[in-house]
Amino acid sequence: MVKPVKDRVVATERERVASTAEAGGRLRLRRRPVLVVAVSFAEHDQVITQFGTAVAAELASSVAAAFTDRLEGSWVLADDPRGVLLVVPGVGATTAERVLGRVRAVVAALHFHAGSELVLVTPLLGYATVHSGHPYPARTRALEALTAAASRRDLVPVGWRPLARAPRDSGIGAASRELRDRHRLSLQIGLTFALALFVPYAIYELAGWLHVARTATTIMYLVLTVALLANALSIYAESFAALDPVRPPELAGSELPSASAIIAAYLPNEAATILETVKVFLGLDYEPGLQVILAYNSPHSLPVEAVLTELAKHEDRLVLLKVSDSTSKAQNVNAALQLVTGDMVGIFDADHHPTSGSFQRAWHWLSHGYGVVQGHCVIRNGANSWVSRTVAVEFESIYALSHPGRAQLHGFGIFGGSNGYWRAELLREVRLRGAMLTEDIDSSLRVTLRGQRIASDPGLISRELAPTSLRVLAGQRLRWAQGWSQVSLEYALSGLRSPILSMRQKFGTTFLLCWRELYPWLSLQMIPLVVYVLLHRSSEPFNWFVPLLILSTIVTFAVGPVQTALTYVVAAPEVRTHRMWFLQYALVNLFFYTEFKNTLARVAHIKQMMGEEVWRVTVRDPAFDSNAFEELTATSGVTVVG
Repeated sequence: MVKPVKDRVVATERERVASTAEAGGRLRLRRRPVLVVAVSFAEHDQVITQFGTAVAAELASSVAAAFTDRLEGSWVLADDPRGVLLVVPGVGATTAERVLGRVRAVVAALHFHAGSELVLVTPLLGYATVHSGHPYPARTRALEALTAAASRRDLVPVGWRPLARAPRDSGIGAASRELRDRHRLSLQIGLTFALALFVPYAIYELAGWLHVARTATTIMYLVLTVALLANALSIYAESFAALDPVRPPELAGSELPSASAIIAAYLPNEAATILETVKVFLGLDYEPGLQVILAYNSPHSLPVEAVLTELAKHEDRLVLLKVSDSTSKAQNVNAALQLVTGDMVGIFDADHHPTSGSFQRAWHWLSHGYGVVQGHCVIRNGANSWVSRTVAVEFESIYALSHPGRAQLHGFGIFGGSNGYWRAELLREVRLRGAMLTEDIDSSLRVTLRGQRIASDPGLISRELAPTSLRVLAGQRLRWAQGWSQVSLEYALSGLRSPILSMRQKFGTTFLLCWRELYPWLSLQMIPLVVYVLLHRSSEPFNWFVPLLILSTIVTFAVGPVQTALTYVVAAPEVRTHRMWFLQYALVNLFFYTEFKNTLARVAHIKQMMGEEVWRVTVRDPAFDSNAFEELTATSGVTVVG
């Protein structure tokens, strides 16, 4: 039995450091930077509850011993109720990442047993650096960063940052800020069009003044023609590849394991539909046993929580987890992993209704070496508005056509955030990162860069709700677009440099991460080019290899109709019965929707450059939700007051 942390750490380190002040003084004289890392565990309170404070202290002591044994030159500053404090001299901000990776590896390598039971823990790391050599200024900062890491639970070390000072709310400056904030999105949209249209036109005028306009416009025309044709051909290739997708193995590679479903919810937004969702999951037939974890956050107590609590009393499979410090779906999912008992984990949004047999079908993939399998998300409220009808067909285009086609063409799939099934050990290693606006795409790239395979199965169906208004849809897609921008900045080079990915996968990741970010800007470039040539047609004859112009125009404009037609072929039967939805989608997509999404993608780039990173919840249809809530609470046997 290892001594508790307070006894052991203080006793063993006292001789080595003599006194912290003296050690700090020596370091100050050497002008060496110091890294202080605060380490704790997300399961700290759970370990105390289950095994007692002595076991929790023993776990902390084991971590402290591992640090001093395996990280040469480091030492434990002191024990602290909030975590073990590790001091690493000679490490500044530029080299901290490498050392933090070693610290995380040390913690991950620990196999701690409480008696005969293995204790699985999630390491939390907060850190701070100082350049004076004295560790104490960084101690408080590291513990503050540890608090932030505890709320994320995504295994990513969190560095301390000073709190930004709020601007004064008085005078002309405050009024101008209020006006700017109110019209921020409109100003950003205007800025993107100025950059995409007026700046290129000004460059052509400058080229004309320099007498090189003919050369410049011809070269630009050829570049744009090739780019637009390449984009169109890539969509054709993905679409036709999806007509013969990779299918799940007929037989599972091993017996069905225990499984867990994590339903992530923000209850003020999902309060009316969550009961229906929970009952769907409890009604799934899965013989080895399905654990249903509802991981939710809410700023205040809601009547639906009483209904859920009453339901949980009668359903052992239902686990309710209120994540009080959460502000994102990623934090809810990461918190739920502490309670997961299954070897297979399905992740779902609060409006998802998976079909019977989904977990069995998913295991056919996972038992044959796949790490993740992404299912087919089908819209179940398409009849509510023209927006939901548009999204219903668009989701068929995404989940039944693009995702399977990309997996077939490029050799890797994408986890879409919901209706995705994971090997539990892989999900514990990868986690979801709350700092990313599209935590699903971020985790997909990290899984792929590890060499793990993600399958895309259009037969693995779950039904969800679509936004019913354009305003809500715009907010959702703006977050998605900025999230893709974050992921592209993070992993584009990693994909190219990866020693694990094949050349086909490297081409696919480059096209997915780089081209999709560049195309929204290129898609408008024909406009300033043609306008300039028409205004100067007397000096710049408009010929431009007319057959090539006609061919590129036909191929480009045919993409939408052809893709919609192929989507109809592979769509879920319940959506395919609505033929007019597909015709409406083809027209809306051609004249509005494509440019609508491209505009949001360009705005997302502006927001990313300006440092705006706000996670916005997709608002549900209140009429639909309130009806569902009234119907379900009426049959639940629970009286709700308030």
